[in-house]
Amino acid sequence: MATLKRIDSLELDLFLKGIFTQQFAENHFDYTGKVGEVLAIGAYDGERLVGGILMRRRYDHLDIAKLAVARDYRGQRLGTQLIQAAEQVARDRHIINITLSTRSYQAVGFYEKCGYQIYGTLADLPFAGVTTTYFVKRLTAK
Repeated sequence: MATLKRIDSLELDLFLKGIFTQQFAENHFDYTGKVGEVLAIGAYDGERLVGGILMRRRYDHLDIAKLAVARDYRGQRLGTQLIQAAEQVARDRHIINITLSTRSYQAVGFYEKCGYQIYGTLADLPFAGVTTTYFVKRLTAK
């Protein structure tokens, strides 16, 4: 019978990756080069960085990890331009879905205006009094 004990996270990660690689091979999935790509787009005013979007690819999925625009540059459609740029990057890579999350004090309405659909919310996450909202957008070829 197996016993449970603490293990080094890197050692366990390598072990689990081996299992997942085997599962992919058994099911004839080829995702070589489609995992772990980190993509970043910055918004500049001259040489000054004033906003940006950070994304991570996982198979046929793109997750927007962070998107922000400096306070003085909000309301100038930079966020919309960044989202549109992310969607183009995704289409160029044949991504099917884009996901992201935002907190109740951030940009729920913005993502809805950009065509993202809520697929879940969790109250008191990451701390009491804050709700995290999860969004998805399924891309179609353009």
